Amino acid sequence: MCDHLLLLHPSQSALIKNKQPGMSVGCLVERINAEALIDGVNHIVNADDPKKELNKFALALENSIPNRSSSKHLNGRDLGRMEPSASLRYQKAA
Repeated sequence: MCDHLLLLHPSQSALIKNKQPGMSVGCLVERINAEALIDGVNHIVNADDPKKELNKFALALENSIPNRSSSKHLNGRDLGRMEPSASLRYQKAA
């Protein structure tokens, strides 16, 4: 559903209207993220109290990014025994 809504993005609509190939979903998402960041920085710079606005922005950004555990990095897995094998003990002694 989200992919279909990206067809309505002004950049994508302009490309489609001019019979040009559309941008990929990843490219559009990156563009939207960049636009949001620029808008946020613009809001901070033009605020009456930029330092306070920057702190609010930083807190909102920290709260919006989820903490995801990576199974690729053996997170939450039983690693079994952690002692060196007999061959490693032999090499270390030599």
